[in-house]
Amino acid sequence: MMNSLCPRPIRTLLSGSIFAIVGGLWVESASFAFEQEAFDQLVRTGDCPRCDLSGADLRWLNLSGANLEQANLAGANFYRSNLDNADLSGADLTRAYLAEVSALASNFNSAQLDEATLYQSDFTGATLYATRFGNAYIEKSQFVNALLVAADMSDVVSVSNNFEGAILCGAEMRYGDYRYGCLDEATETEASKSQRYWAIDVWGLGQELTTA
Repeated sequence: MMNSLCPRPIRTLLSGSIFAIVGGLWVESASFAFEQEAFDQLVRTGDCPRCDLSGADLRWLNLSGANLEQANLAGANFYRSNLDNADLSGADLTRAYLAEVSALASNFNSAQLDEATLYQSDFTGATLYATRFGNAYIEKSQFVNALLVAADMSDVVSVSNNFEGAILCGAEMRYGDYRYGCLDEATETEASKSQRYWAIDVWGLGQELTTA
C-alpha cells in the first residue's frame, strides 16, 4: 500500500532502511553514523575532505565552495543545500538524497551515487567525469553544459531531465557507451548524427536532451 501512495523519490529512500517522516522530510535510522566533529568542521570551515559524514543531515546548508573530496556522504540528506562550486570528487554518495539542490559548476568527478535520489536539482556546468550513478533515480534535474564523460549511467532511471549541451562522450548507457559530444560537429557526417539521435531515443532521453 505504501508503494502505491508514495512519490518515487520517497519510495527510493524507503527501500532497505527505516525512515521517519519529520515535518514532511525524511530522517534516516541509525544505519549511518556520522562523526559530529566532522559535521562541526564542515559547518565552521567548509573544508572536510575524507570526513565521515554518512547519514548526516545537511539540509538547507550553504556549502558553496566546500571541499568534500573523498568524503563519506553515504545516506546524507542534502535537501535544498547549496553545493555551487563544491568539490565532491571521489566522494561516496551512495543512497544520498539530493532534492532541490543547487550544484552549479560543482565537481563530482569519480563520485559514487549508487541508489542516490536526484530530484529537481541543478547541476548546470558541473563536472561528473567517471561518476557512477548505479541504480540512481534522477527526475526533473538540470545537467545543462555538464561534463559527463565516461560516467556510468547504465542503470539510471531518468525522468524529465534536461541534458542540453551536456557532454556524454563515452558515458555508459543502458544500451552501451554513448558517443554524443565525442565528434567534431563541423566534420560529423549525417550518418553519425542519425546514429547518435537513435541512441538518444533508445535510451529513453527523447526530448530531454537537445541535440540540435
